[in-house]
Amino acid sequence: MPSQSLLAFRDEVFKEIKEVGKDVAIATLHLFQGDMDLPPLSFHAFLQDQWNEEEQPEEIETVLKVVPPAYQKSLDVFSKFKEEKLPPHCACDHHIELEGPLPPFGVLYSLSKNESKTLQDYISENVEKVFIRPSFSSTGEPVFFVKKKDGGLHLCVD
Repeated sequence: MPSQSLLAFRDEVFKEIKEVGKDVAIATLHLFQGDMDLPPLSFHAFLQDQWNEEEQPEEIETVLKVVPPAYQKSLDVFSKFKEEKLPPHCACDHHIELEGPLPPFGVLYSLSKNESKTLQDYISENVEKVFIRPSFSSTGEPVFFVKKKDGGLHLCVD
């Protein structure tokens, strides 16, 4: 849990940026460990308040009327614009190389032509967005689909 002074500092930084009206993409904050002889902790904070030109001001005003003030700071969590992007890569990103025996072969489910096309569309779309990456594994993952109420298909990974 962050300390009260850190939370106050964070709120002040956001307040100052909004008052000045500048866009700051990344700021590095250094937190010192008090009187101890420990190295400072550093992390990147993404402070840029991005505005999507596609979102209409009328829609935003309507949402602000419906959402209670206590939750209005978190509206960006539900932004369709931000949902399409991952956070930028950082120093803590890493690749895990698994060693040892391969996973056991399991039964793969049969898919209809419609399900197969839906799966290929899902994979292509998410590889393009870089939400997933192509697999070089010699094994497959069993997947199946469940029909939604609206007639669409929901992907389930077994």
